[in-house]
Amino acid sequence: MKERKKIAYISITVLTDSDLPLLQELSKEFDIDYYLQVTNPTRRGTVVDISPKPQGGIFPGTMYPELQVLQHWIDLQHVYVVNKPVNHDWEWLNFKVGWQWMKMLKHKGYDIIHITWPLRYCSFPLYFLHKKMVLTLHDPIPHSSNLTIENRLHRWCCIQLTPDFILLNKVQQEEFMKTYGIAPSRIHQSRLSIFTHLRDTIPADPLCDKPYILYIGSILPHKGIEYLCEAMMAITEDSNDLRVVIAGKGDYYFDKSKYEQSPGFMFINRFIKDEELASLIRNCTAVVCPYVDATQSGVIMSAFALNKPVIATNVGALPEMVENGRHGILIPPRDSKAIEKAVRDMMKPSVAQKMAENIQKDFSTGQHSWATIAKEMGNTYKKIIESRNK
Repeated sequence: MKERKKIAYISITVLTDSDLPLLQELSKEFDIDYYLQVTNPTRRGTVVDISPKPQGGIFPGTMYPELQVLQHWIDLQHVYVVNKPVNHDWEWLNFKVGWQWMKMLKHKGYDIIHITWPLRYCSFPLYFLHKKMVLTLHDPIPHSSNLTIENRLHRWCCIQLTPDFILLNKVQQEEFMKTYGIAPSRIHQSRLSIFTHLRDTIPADPLCDKPYILYIGSILPHKGIEYLCEAMMAITEDSNDLRVVIAGKGDYYFDKSKYEQSPGFMFINRFIKDEELASLIRNCTAVVCPYVDATQSGVIMSAFALNKPVIATNVGALPEMVENGRHGILIPPRDSKAIEKAVRDMMKPSVAQKMAENIQKDFSTGQHSWATIAKEMGNTYKKIIESRNK
């Protein structure tokens, strides 16, 4: 029997929605251990809510009752929680966990150490194993809202030390290579598919009793929410029935007082639980992503998981995810008039229904499915291992 290669897949809680269906498929061919990094501020993700232990260390997933939910995708015997006891990255107790973790990874003798986010200060000891690393860059070019000095440092260290990169879109590959001086041979392509856990999530009771268009996600300047509000103000003035629900946590960067006074707007400014997310998407007419800049979008894959069409701006890799006229409608960024027209078109009889049928057909099986993506990822692993063993 051919020996199965060993993969350490290192991630964070907010990426569990895309990690788990991929790992479920990859584990059919590889021996994969899944490492989730947790501090108190990062305990809660899209699928899990982990209670950190007071002591630092790397603990088996079987020690966390709240991780039983992962059994649907991966054997808990292959899940580990990297428990960082202090919230701040630079605290020595967290660095101690980083050293323990590095030694554990070295002892297990993985063929590939796959990280899904640039390592933070306390995890820098892992770079002693950098020759085995591959990094999935969800944002090859950082969002305009995330260009902090700290984030720049983490990215710079990670990109300088990691031999191979997996990008989730093609449109930013050239810019990424030029920005960081990366040779094409070090770049590998993958993509996202639907966040399947939402299909099994029991939805909460409806949060809005009228037909509505949905924005879901963090409240950040690059999300372009003000353009959606301008568009929906014009639409809701014409219709007493249609609403817009803007759901997500964050500080509003524009004056929303006039919209709050309108009955056509509903703001939910807090963390949205999975059961609420499932309810909001299931009961909306369409999801809107009015982003000013973007890479790929987890919101789109959440919507597609429940067969809802998306109105998205033509930025970043969004056109690679949304086929215009088939899965949704693509529009220019910073254009409230274009959003208004797209919403009005989406409200026409049978338009959203036909798109929903296309989404179901295209993303459950075939080239957009997790099975296909995992097969391609497996070929990438084999290619990297072969090139490093020469």
